[in-house]
Amino acid sequence: MSCKTLGSGGASDPKDCKCHKAVLNAFTGLIDAGEPEQVALEAAKIVYSYHHPEDSNIDAALIVERWVFAEHFH
Repeated sequence: MSCKTLGSGGASDPKDCKCHKAVLNAFTGLIDAGEPEQVALEAAKIVYSYHHPEDSNIDAALIVERWVFAEHFH
C-alpha cells in the first residue's frame, strides 16, 4: 500500500503504510546509538525512499519528519 494517502495533517497516515515501523526503527536506532538528529532523519528518509521511490525528496522528508515528530504535534 502506498504511503501517499494524505491524512488530516497533510502527511501520510502511518497506519496505512507498511514501512512506517522500519522508518521509525532507523531513526530511533541511530538516535539511541548517539548519532545526530539530522543523520538519523536522513537515514529514515532513505529507508522511506527505498520503499517509495515514486515520492519526491521533499514529500519523503515531510512524511518522515511528521512520523518521527508526531508526538510533538499533540
